Amino acid sequence: MWKEYIRELIRYAFIVLFLYAAIFKLIEYPKFYDSLLNSPLFHGEIQARLISGLVPVIELTTGGLLISNSYRKIGLYLAFALILLFTIYIAGILLFSKEIPCSCGGVINNLTWNQHLIFNSCFVLLGAFGLYLQSKKHRTYKK
Repeated sequence: MWKEYIRELIRYAFIVLFLYAAIFKLIEYPKFYDSLLNSPLFHGEIQARLISGLVPVIELTTGGLLISNSYRKIGLYLAFALILLFTIYIAGILLFSKEIPCSCGGVINNLTWNQHLIFNSCFVLLGAFGLYLQSKKHRTYKK
């Protein structure tokens, strides 16, 4: 029973995270686009436009999948993959870049890049634990 509550808590945490992030990226689209344009890992206007358009859509889709009862498992896999990618991006910026543009919005914008890496790493762990609990939910044990 407690596993179900934890699984739901993880699901709601990801729903809030991705919907919040997507909405702020859309509200502050010029800032998000400029930060991607100035990112040392992306080169050029075409990549910045593509990524600045796709990321909020993917985040909104992930939130929607997590809200849905039918697609929540797919949503959890997608949420885990996205937060892992975002964490790798942050680690790459910290390791290989001298100038660090921030494309975050809202409260997360107040975090340092190291704090943001820790924040994302916690969500990676939450996602992994949620996937673990999800896999336990559908296992059948033979006695």
